[in-house]
Amino acid sequence: MVFLGVGNPIKGDDSVGLYIAEGLRKTVGARPSSNVAIRSAPTYPELALSRLNLRESRLVVLDAVEMARPAGSIICARIDETKYGFFATHNLPLKLHPAVAENRGNVFVLGVQPEDLGVGANLSATVRCAADLVITDVASQLERRLREN
Repeated sequence: MVFLGVGNPIKGDDSVGLYIAEGLRKTVGARPSSNVAIRSAPTYPELALSRLNLRESRLVVLDAVEMARPAGSIICARIDETKYGFFATHNLPLKLHPAVAENRGNVFVLGVQPEDLGVGANLSATVRCAADLVITDVASQLERRLREN
């Protein structure tokens, strides 16, 4: 399983996926086990996707997600449950990337509704709070599964 934080580090809440990935790396490490990795792909996630073997692993994309909900709302869904344009902040909607399109059943989205996508802005307090909840929850689940194995 690969957790891939994506986003633009200079566009406020669009960097939430990068923030979550960094928080997870600080909590459980970049490679908490031989079958789990936590990576970041600032600005161009398409390049990172091309390097992954999605036939043999699951991908969880950590990102800001426009879902017309209150800022800080969290979603976890299979990528094939999302609508076209779901990742409108990227050069290419991730759902259309060939590696993702061919392996949709192995790709998930763990996202946070952004509040401010302004250039030069930092994470908003609302989105940072939601991201911290994601970090705590995912790290806890990873640590529990590692103890069980």
